[in-house]
Amino acid sequence: MGKKNRHYYILKLIETTDVRSQQDILDALKKKDVDISQSTLSKDLKELGVIKVRGKEGRFRFVQTTEQDTFHVSVMLKKELANFMRDCTAINNLVLVKTAPGNASGTSKCLDEIGWSEVVGTLASVDTVLVIAKTAHDADEIVRKIQDIVVIK
Repeated sequence: MGKKNRHYYILKLIETTDVRSQQDILDALKKKDVDISQSTLSKDLKELGVIKVRGKEGRFRFVQTTEQDTFHVSVMLKKELANFMRDCTAINNLVLVKTAPGNASGTSKCLDEIGWSEVVGTLASVDTVLVIAKTAHDADEIVRKIQDIVVIK
């Protein structure tokens, strides 16, 4: 079974079942014919942003955190920009981000998912991301945020 399917089963399990330990998760996955090691499960939980918290009754349970998602996207955006961005320019309410060939899509996805209120959406080609902002001021703010993340070469 692939990683995406495994992640799906893990998330479904923690959302619908009262699991209190990683062993509970491993046992439940085994019933679904998903046989993985404890170390693989630990890595999966970390990637998914799943943490163990104490519930109201004092018992532990697993939950997925949105903070982990934001942190992960932030790290990915920083990597995309640091490694592949060539230029970033505001034009009215648009931001044009030039990347190395073949890398605009990943940068675009990160900019869509980062959660900046100024970003309405993005479009990507092979080496260009068009970021659509609400206003020219918002476009300038996006450029400032990008420049705060990485120094343009």
